[in-house]
Amino acid sequence: MTSNEAIDRRRWLGATAAGMVGASLGGSAFAWDPPGGGSGSAPIRDLDEAEVEKGLGEAGVAPIRRLRSNHYLALGDAAESFLRSTLTDCERLLIAYERHFRARGFDVKPPDRPLLVTAFADDRSFGKYHKLPSLMQGGAQAVGTYDRATNLLSVFDWRNVPQVDRAANRNVQTVSHEGTHQLTFNTGLLDRGADVPVCVVEGLGTYGEPRKVIGPSDLGRMNVQRVDDLAKLRRSFSWIPVAALLSDDSILRAGLYGRVQLAYAESWALIHMLLNDEARLPGCRDYLAALKTRKTAEHRLDDARTHLGDLDRLDRDLQARAVRLARAL
Repeated sequence: MTSNEAIDRRRWLGATAAGMVGASLGGSAFAWDPPGGGSGSAPIRDLDEAEVEKGLGEAGVAPIRRLRSNHYLALGDAAESFLRSTLTDCERLLIAYERHFRARGFDVKPPDRPLLVTAFADDRSFGKYHKLPSLMQGGAQAVGTYDRATNLLSVFDWRNVPQVDRAANRNVQTVSHEGTHQLTFNTGLLDRGADVPVCVVEGLGTYGEPRKVIGPSDLGRMNVQRVDDLAKLRRSFSWIPVAALLSDDSILRAGLYGRVQLAYAESWALIHMLLNDEARLPGCRDYLAALKTRKTAEHRLDDARTHLGDLDRLDRDLQARAVRLARAL
């Protein structure tokens, strides 16, 4: 990968400040799993409340407020109103998530302990804690994170970022995408210590993105932004085969911005098809169950072929589905 062929993470994340946000988090912002977010890259150990509070203090984030709900604990320097709205969104997401996956035969269970959320007043305090510059300092900034290694969800209040439009929508979509990641690894759907293809992780995250700004909404609504990406980005980039997405995580982690966003859109489309096609749903359940037993990537394609069928046919079906969805926009 040469400098002419790819952009590094700083430049990629910096695209958000320059307005290049259309294909990322449901068209609103870009989100990434920080170092330690992948299987095998860091020890899996939950941070507890005291450790998070200590880390916030050491980063100079103050004053620290906290708020609890039935299944979550939020702490950070965000206003109490943002803490409350974030926990409300998280609880609504959990309700919709459980209902959606149980209706499809998945044995998901609510978290057995409060899930931790750090909620920051703005991108500056978020950047202090995660050791990143603010958006206004150059834009090399994630807009929300879920860290598999520590099980911590982090968000900030877009309403306090200068010259940002649709801030309330960005807040909801950040919680929806990253909160779905957190739920998949805390309800029995996926295992935090297992080898899970990034396209599955991000496919599920993007599957949870589209939610109403006000009030509850069902999980798995049509992700219009991802469908739009499927239509537009294929004019500039070749279709990425399903077998490649499942076996090569780097496709979603590095490369030309548009191609990575096409990979995200295809990952969304794959998960959407597997969860909503009655003929493919049983194989999807078995496939995700098999992934929980894997610690290395060597079985990826064999597991996919065993439970999802011929991958060339799956790829053709996914391409045809992408065309139908794009035409329906």
